[in-house]
Amino acid sequence: MNPRVISTKARFTNVFLLIQDGKGLLVDTGSRGQSGKIQKAITSAGLAITDLKYIFLTHTHYDHAGSAADLQALSGAKVIVHAREAGFLKNGFTPIPKGTSPGFKFISKMGKIKNSIERKVGSYPALIPDITFDHFLNLEELGFDAKIVHTPGHTEGSSSLIFADRAFVGDCLFNFAGTIYPGFADDELQLHKTWKQILEWEIKWFYPAHGKRVGMDQLKKAAGKKNIA
Repeated sequence: MNPRVISTKARFTNVFLLIQDGKGLLVDTGSRGQSGKIQKAITSAGLAITDLKYIFLTHTHYDHAGSAADLQALSGAKVIVHAREAGFLKNGFTPIPKGTSPGFKFISKMGKIKNSIERKVGSYPALIPDITFDHFLNLEELGFDAKIVHTPGHTEGSSSLIFADRAFVGDCLFNFAGTIYPGFADDELQLHKTWKQILEWEIKWFYPAHGKRVGMDQLKKAAGKKNIA
């Protein structure tokens, strides 16, 4: 039985709750201060906060990991993150990524020039992850008909959760301002390789952390514009 999915908006970040057999798995947590809103979404879905068993972070930028520590404390949920992101999570800080277009490159550059800005923006409550992985994590062992796959580029440890014909991809792609190509990527060449990888998946819908869902045909069209094939 596939999980059902509840989505909620934590400021400008999409947060997804997978529910299967009376237990929950959360994909991302938004920025700090969003735990109350997310807890309400969990209880409105018919679960107690202690029914949240796992929190999967697609990566550890402040707008994805910001409320993870609070939600972990409230629920006792185990936090899952790629091994390359674990150090950032323990430190409660992830640097601003590089831009992929002139406007985003300027934002990234200004943040790094003024280190105090980067520290203020990029910091969040630190925590120690419970489960880390390198390339792949089968969630069937945890009670969910889903899997997590490493999809780097936006960050070194960026990863996606897949079940059935849907994938929750964090910032591997966006969907706003008329584009689905991410405005930030620490390794843009690697991001292109990841797009080639996900174009081969048997996926109908991709759910980014920012903006509406993206269909496979829409992704193929965007990849063509970037000469990614």
